[in-house]
Amino acid sequence: MSDGVGTQSSGDMRGPAGERDDASKPEVRLLMPALPANVALVRQALAGLTDELGVEPARAADMKIALTEACTNVVVHAYGDDPGPLEVTMVVEHGRLVLSVRDRGNGLHPLPGRDEGAPLGFGLALIASLSDELGLVGGRHGTEVRIAFSLNGGSAPPLTIQPSAEPAPDCDEIVLELHPSDRTSPVLGRVVSLIAARADFSIDRLSDAQIVSDAIAGAAPAHLTNGRLNVAIDEHEGGFDLLIGPFATGGAQRLVDDTELPGLGSLLGRLTDTISVESDIAESERLRVRLLTRG
Repeated sequence: MSDGVGTQSSGDMRGPAGERDDASKPEVRLLMPALPANVALVRQALAGLTDELGVEPARAADMKIALTEACTNVVVHAYGDDPGPLEVTMVVEHGRLVLSVRDRGNGLHPLPGRDEGAPLGFGLALIASLSDELGLVGGRHGTEVRIAFSLNGGSAPPLTIQPSAEPAPDCDEIVLELHPSDRTSPVLGRVVSLIAARADFSIDRLSDAQIVSDAIAGAAPAHLTNGRLNVAIDEHEGGFDLLIGPFATGGAQRLVDDTELPGLGSLLGRLTDTISVESDIAESERLRVRLLTRG
């Protein structure tokens, strides 16, 4: 499929764009292997963001359906036997929530093979019917779908979307980037809770994981080097690791210290199984915390 750009408007966005939304510009980015189980993680991330934005439930449901359809298209159509990366961005701009779903496969194939199920065009038609605007670009470097939902009925410029020749990122683990973390912390909580649930954590241990994610979201921003909270999630037998950063030298330990409660010590120390500080060649630090099922 040759590189091409298309957009479709399916809604009326009259009125001024919301100043509060654009002032803090909540932004969520996810990178993960394009596996069926990971589509649920994207839905949970969106649910956390729509809760924070105060999106009306029926409208939020439309957003989840559209995003699920776009991500499922990647899982089913973009790659062969070896799943490649699924990249999802959620950002508030011009009074609307723009959802971007990108793959690094061979481009869209509107008609399926014998065993591939429904045509891809059906999914795009559903997305267009649920959203206010749909943009699509595809080519040899993959496909990107952008979906816009007005948050306040205001007007906004048309979606812009251009082909990209950036190299495909590594995606052995799940990576979540949040900015600003004070308006995106519900996203981290929902994603971590789902990761804990699929690791078969007990109810008590699920609660521990939620408290850990809340403590990280609350304490990390003061020590980040760039204002963006990056959390890599490494799932393994018996639990998972959270790799949090980037911090300046000493920032990771200060994060741990900031979660201390009188008479109880550090919440991260009490509720996680191991804590370690890792440095990289960029002279920044990341905090690794491990959560296990504990029987």
